[in-house]
Amino acid sequence: MDDLQDMLNAVKQLSPDLTSKLSDDALNGLLTNAYQIAMADGFPKLAKNNDGETIKARDMATQYLALHLITINKAMGDGGANVTSEQVSVLKRTYADVSKLKLFQRSPWGQLYLWLYNLYGNGSITRYGLVQH
Repeated sequence: MDDLQDMLNAVKQLSPDLTSKLSDDALNGLLTNAYQIAMADGFPKLAKNNDGETIKARDMATQYLALHLITINKAMGDGGANVTSEQVSVLKRTYADVSKLKLFQRSPWGQLYLWLYNLYGNGSITRYGLVQH
C-alpha cells in the first residue's frame, strides 16, 4: 500500500457519515485487510482506463471494499441499515430481507468493488468454457 494515511483520508472523504464513528486504528485495520483481499483478487496497482489515463485500481478497490465491509457491519449491528420499520408501543422492528442478495450487492460500495473487479481484477478471466462435441 502506497500511503496508508492518504488512503485513510480518502475513505473518510468518500463517506464521512459512515466513517465518523470509527477510530483511525479500526479504519487502518480494515484498509490493510481490504488491500490484501484486493491483491488476492488480482487488482493491478495501476491500470489504464478507456481514455488511456493511469488510475490506481488497487487503491480504489481497497477503499470500496473497506466501505462495503463497514456498511455490512452496520447493517448487521445496531446501525439498523436493514431496518424497514419500527413500532413503539409493542416493541417491533422489521428488517429488509437481504438473504437473496449476493455479498457485493448489499451495498453501493460492494457494487462498485464488483464493477472494478470485473474491469481490472480477476473477474474478467474466464474460468469455465463450453466445449463443443
